[in-house]
Amino acid sequence: MTRAEDTRERILFGAEEVVLRDGVAHLTLEAAANEAGISKGGILYHFGTRAALVAAMVERLSSRFDEDLEREGSGSGQPGAFTRAYLEASFGPSSDATGSRELRLGAAVIAGVAADNELLAPLRERFAAWQHALVADGVAPASASLIRLAADGLWFTELLNLAPLDEELRSSVRDELLAHLEATLRSRKVTASSKARDGLAARRTSGKRNPS
Repeated sequence: MTRAEDTRERILFGAEEVVLRDGVAHLTLEAAANEAGISKGGILYHFGTRAALVAAMVERLSSRFDEDLEREGSGSGQPGAFTRAYLEASFGPSSDATGSRELRLGAAVIAGVAADNELLAPLRERFAAWQHALVADGVAPASASLIRLAADGLWFTELLNLAPLDEELRSSVRDELLAHLEATLRSRKVTASSKARDGLAARRTSGKRNPS
C-alpha cells in the first residue's frame, strides 16, 4: 500500500468513526480530518467535497461485501456458486463485534444517502451487478432472485432494527434457503439429463429411419 493509499484509508476509517459516534449528519471534511489526524488540506487532496467522501464510504461498504462473496467461493464457476455465496455472506454472524460495527455503520451511511440519487448511484450499480451474476449463475433466475431478496430482507431488518430474527430462527431461515437452492440445482440437473437422453433417443431414431 502506497503512502497515498494509506492516507486515504485513514481518512475513510476516520469518517466511519465520526459517523458511528456522532451520526452522518455531523460528518464534515474537517471532522474526518481531525479523526484521521491529518490536515484539512490533506483530506481535500483525496476528497474535494463531503459528497465525494460519503460516496467513497458507500463504495467501501459495497467492496467489503464483494470481499465476503469472494471468500464464500462466488468465483468458483460451479452452478449456484454465486447464489450460495450471496446467501452465506448475507447470513454471516450478526452478533460479533465486526458484524455489529458494519450494521451500525451501514445504517448510518444508508440513512445519510437515501434521499440523494447521486450518492446512491454506486450502491445501485453494485446491486445491479450482483443481480446480473445471480441470474447467470446456472440456477433458475426466479429461485436465485428469491434467495437474494430474502437475504437482502435480512440485511435491511438488521440494518434498521425492524424486528430482526433471533439467532435460532435466523439459522433456520438460512438452512431453508440453502435447501431450496440445493433442490433447485438437483431439479435442473435432472431436467438437463432428461433432455440429453431425449436428444440421444431422437438421434438414434432418426438414424434408423435414414440408414446410410
